[in-house]
Amino acid sequence: MKKIRIFLVFIAITLIFFLTNNVSAAEETTRLLYQDITINEDGSITVKEAAWLNGEYNGRLRDIDFENTYATTFTGIYSNFAGNTNIYNGTSMKDIKVYDISQENFHSMSDIGNAENTYKEVNSASNGKYGVYELTQKTYGTDFKIYCPDNKNKVICIEYTITDAVVVHNDVAELYWNVLGERFEEDVQDFQVLIHLPGEDSDVRIWSHGPLTGENKILNSETLYFTDTNVNSYTPETVRVMFNKELVPLATKKSNVDGRENILRYEQMMADTANSERENAKLELENEASQAVLDLEENPRIYYYNTALELVNQLDEQSEQKQNFLDRIEKTKDLVNENWKQNLQYSLESLEYDNYAFLTRSRLEDFKEEIEEGFDEEVKEEYLKIYKDLEEILKVKEAGLRKGFTIFVIIINSMIGVFAIYKLIKIIHERHQFKGQYYRDFPTEDNPNVLEYLMKRKSTNIGFSATILNLINKKIISYEQIPNSKDITLILLDDKYTGTSAEAVVLNVLFKMVGNDKKCKIKDLKNYGKGTYNARRLINKINEFKKVTKEEVGYKEYFKENWGTIAYIIFATINYMISLCMAFGVFYGLSNCGLQVLGYLLGISVINIIYLVIGSKEKNRTSKGKETYSKWLAHKRFLEDFSKFDEKDLPEITLWEKYLVTATVLGCADKVEKRMKMYITDTSQVDTNLLIYQSINLNLTRELNRSVQSAISNSTSSISSSSYSSGGGFGGGSSGGGGRRRPEAAVEVVSKINLKYRD
Repeated sequence: MKKIRIFLVFIAITLIFFLTNNVSAAEETTRLLYQDITINEDGSITVKEAAWLNGEYNGRLRDIDFENTYATTFTGIYSNFAGNTNIYNGTSMKDIKVYDISQENFHSMSDIGNAENTYKEVNSASNGKYGVYELTQKTYGTDFKIYCPDNKNKVICIEYTITDAVVVHNDVAELYWNVLGERFEEDVQDFQVLIHLPGEDSDVRIWSHGPLTGENKILNSETLYFTDTNVNSYTPETVRVMFNKELVPLATKKSNVDGRENILRYEQMMADTANSERENAKLELENEASQAVLDLEENPRIYYYNTALELVNQLDEQSEQKQNFLDRIEKTKDLVNENWKQNLQYSLESLEYDNYAFLTRSRLEDFKEEIEEGFDEEVKEEYLKIYKDLEEILKVKEAGLRKGFTIFVIIINSMIGVFAIYKLIKIIHERHQFKGQYYRDFPTEDNPNVLEYLMKRKSTNIGFSATILNLINKKIISYEQIPNSKDITLILLDDKYTGTSAEAVVLNVLFKMVGNDKKCKIKDLKNYGKGTYNARRLINKINEFKKVTKEEVGYKEYFKENWGTIAYIIFATINYMISLCMAFGVFYGLSNCGLQVLGYLLGISVINIIYLVIGSKEKNRTSKGKETYSKWLAHKRFLEDFSKFDEKDLPEITLWEKYLVTATVLGCADKVEKRMKMYITDTSQVDTNLLIYQSINLNLTRELNRSVQSAISNSTSSISSSSYSSGGGFGGGSSGGGGRRRPEAAVEVVSKINLKYRD
């Protein structure tokens, strides 16, 4: 079974790889993210945020941090105004609301507050739910998990208030807020922020930090605006607003220093740096365009033509060189077009060569791209018609490949299927070596650990537990019920007993490792594996028990070498891998074949799993082993049908303890015990010792299994292009940087956003 588990894991990984690489996934972008921020008179800010998500999703994850845990202490010096000190932290988040708006009703920023469906907070929910959300409160922020599947076609909105967001200096007030955050995990196509002051201020200033593509401006004396497009994931965007402190008379967070000159000085420095970077970027672009034109003149090919034209068109209209570059490009146009047509003809001939022997989907798509690169519309139309003809030819070729692959899969899987049927017949025949329905006596005097290995060809914790029960049956161990407790104490009666190696291991565990003075409590055995050191000792003993059990079985000559099953499993695995490679080799990249490949993979996987399950059932027993195994199966049927027999047909009550031991190994102890209790009650033959023994049987087995599992668990856990910036703050492009800067090791941010979560 271990080999089968490994194979199943391999199949699962294969299918996951296929699904994640060949089935179209959701686009990892956000169509739009709008924020409407209102500065309140008490220094708090109320944020309304709307997100229109792309692709497939179950909802939205949104993590909002109002405190930068890595911020340094504000002392009033100039460097503190860079935004990375604790005075810019908020204090708490309150007044949380979650709602949505239909996408068809959302047109602009002004639609954010038009809630259509208000969500309900829950402790937990599952994917596919709608209209609920979960909150995880932290000392520095709040995490949202909002349930709204993509098929609802909604714009998901959050509203909340951050207290103490505004800082009041002696001369001015300011809001320095990270509106996006460096932990935002997806690209944003359209990002807009609208900021409202509590009142009018004719001298209000605004700056922004982040990508140089961001722009900010003052709409009027009460309203400010910031926007950016195609913002990459993990890119912070920070907005700073300086305004009249009289607008926030109830604000309580005060710096007790003058702020205006320090803010202007810092922002002017950032703007100068950003403008310098923009100028350098323009010069670099012009150099690249110049080189591209030179490359085109030396190599008049369509690739160089398109590259040069694209770069030159990116230059500002004020560029002195732009028109010169365009004129030089135009001079190469006829020669480029002629070379392009020659290359098209060459590509066509290579596709048609040797009766389309090299015609593949990828090469045909390359040919289409080559056609579309050109600018001669008449020639493009002609070759696109040829492309469509080739596509029809390719479809016929693909159909032939699929048919050949299907025939191959059917043949090879039919071959292994015949082998599987043969094995299945052998397994059925083995189970019926003994012709009778029941075998009342014990077929052999094998100890329970050997019996378990005979039935399963492996040793488990059940065999360990049953060995203890068998030692009780042999009177090597006794037991006593602890007064006023459900716990039971095992007592070693014969410390001179020399049994099998497996029994010696069991006795060592009970009375030397766990217990002492010839006594062992079941409760102590259960709890023994909780400590790391004891867990290791117990696991080692269990492994030793399994090892000596296998050696004892070897002396019985119940099994022969397992090479047949191993070869069968290897054959099935190779068959699966060959079929897999053929599927990818034949179908990968072909048109409209994603679901077909998935169907083949699922079919092949299911068939091979069936083959492996059948193969695992054959244990390669010898003739002696088969006969003994068949008798024990008949004995198991006898135990399972125990309740069907009349009282006069039942075995002597003195044998029942031994029946319970074998029933434990054979997996039918519950049925046997139930019938025994009924019989004792019906006949008034109450045997206290037997009832206690019955209680020990299942209770002990369960407790021992729990103990071993606890030991394993404990052991595992132990071992185991933009406008220029305005330095005055009257509007312009973003300065570089962005976010509240802190040590590189920092992983938390003031406002981090994680949008979509998947299955």
